[in-house]
Order: sequence, then C-alpha cells, then structure tokens
Amino acid sequence: MAEGVFRELTKDEDDKFYCDSAGTSTYHIGELPDERMQTTAQKHSINLTHRARQISRDDFDKFDYIIAMDKSNYQNILNLKSRVNNAAETHIMLMRSFDTSKDNLDVPDPYYGSMKDFEEVYEILQRCNQNFINFLQEEYFKS
Repeated sequence: MAEGVFRELTKDEDDKFYCDSAGTSTYHIGELPDERMQTTAQKHSINLTHRARQISRDDFDKFDYIIAMDKSNYQNILNLKSRVNNAAETHIMLMRSFDTSKDNLDVPDPYYGSMKDFEEVYEILQRCNQNFINFLQEEYFKS
C-alpha cells in the first residue's frame, strides 16, 4: 500500500521519483497484496500490482531512502545495511517519522483486523507519503 500511495501521489512527476517495495522476511514472496488491502486501495483509485519480494543488498545501491513501516523492520534493515559495503549513503527512516499526528512510530499491521483497520493504514500512508514527498521536494528540488 505504501508504494501504491507513493506512486499515486507522484504520478505527474514520474521522472523525479523511483520507488519499489520489499519486506524483510520471506513471507509471501511473489504474491500480490492481501485482497483487503487491494480493495482499500481500489476504493482510493490505486491499483496494487506489485508482487512481494524481500529486500536485498542491491537495494542499498538503488535507493537513497529505505522507509520502514515499523521498528522491527527498521532494525532488520539497519542490520542488513551494516553488512553491505558502500551502504552509508542510504537513509533508513520510519514511515511514521513523517506523520504529524502519530501516536506510535509503527504503521499498524491490519492483517488480523477489519476493513476499518485497512482504511486507517491507508490514511496513515497517505499522510506520511505526502509529508515525505514534501521533504524530498524541499531537500532536492528547491527552486
């Protein structure tokens, strides 16, 4: 969902941004997102077609920023980064560090919840992605 929201928010600026999503575990590799997540995304005109993959060492060469959804994944990414040569330039951050109304640094996992929980995650990701994009534009695309 985070990738889908980011792509939707930057669709008019494809030449400025490149994004991809990955997990830190091997669960669901090759699978499409949860049907409830797809339904929530479609409700907001976002089509999720990305298939799950695991983060790799190459990601530290490809991306300036790697954004973790929760503290556990953040720590897993930092651990992998420490074993990658030349990864120092990659910034590892928590998605909710861009949330103006955070009560927790973790994006909640809606898997065991209701559709309301998936909608809440969408709203968090919408808000955080917009603030992250604003940060990137200020940082890299100042006029």
